[in-house]
Amino acid sequence: MSPIRKSLQFSLPIAAVLFAETHITGDITGMTFESGGNPYIVEQDILIPAGNKAVIKEGCVFLFKPFTGLTVNGHLLVDGTAEQPVIFTSINDGEYNPASEQLPNPFDWNGILVSRESGTVALKNFNLRFSVYGIKSQNTNIQIDNGLFRQNGQFHFTINDKIQFVQDNIAYSYSGTGEPDATPEKPKLADQPGQAGGKSKSSKTVKIIRYSSLGIGIAGTITGVAFGIKTAVHLAEWKAHNDDWDYEQHTDMHYGYTAGTVIGSALGVLGLAGFGITFLF
Repeated sequence: MSPIRKSLQFSLPIAAVLFAETHITGDITGMTFESGGNPYIVEQDILIPAGNKAVIKEGCVFLFKPFTGLTVNGHLLVDGTAEQPVIFTSINDGEYNPASEQLPNPFDWNGILVSRESGTVALKNFNLRFSVYGIKSQNTNIQIDNGLFRQNGQFHFTINDKIQFVQDNIAYSYSGTGEPDATPEKPKLADQPGQAGGKSKSSKTVKIIRYSSLGIGIAGTITGVAFGIKTAVHLAEWKAHNDDWDYEQHTDMHYGYTAGTVIGSALGVLGLAGFGITFLF
């Protein structure tokens, strides 16, 4: 009898009466998880071997202890609903584990690893929170429908080590064709900004433009202010010494200071505007 079957056989009756929880570990081949066993406490890594299958029904809650995760070498069906999504989260997540004595954080548990040799892997209506890498899939045919990712440490979702652009708490779907499903609320395929080793060319270009614009904006603003001060001081001195100063010389100086003020201020405005616009992409 496998470790998982032993765990379920003896813990389910006790959990139902005393703790309302189910402790699981190891091979989960052939299991169909139902919400009546909630929460499922993952003590050690759980695994679906090649050629085998597990099903997770709507409303199931999986609480992963540190350094644990789910490895899928076989078939996995996560069948949540919009009203009762399946939850994959940290044992420290107080929303699903009121007994937790500490706050959840990114990197609390490993995540879901889908191997290249895995079969049908389809996840529908689920939340995945506070893991290291969210879902890391080497299977390009993985199906994701209405997944919500939140505060995962490295990234939310990767295909063959390429980071997909998934935002916190925004419903995300992936068709298994190499592209996310096209809906108005879902971003286009791109590497997740801010993740080391996974930035796309487009995100790098945007960052270069963003911080170049910021530099120009700051430099232009400082230049404009400096020339503005010089213009004001020179004008005051010119008025005070109007009879003693060379008119042509000081007119040229005044125009030069004024031009510096206008050009510097214009660069400052354009640079800061460009910096702000880059956040729209």
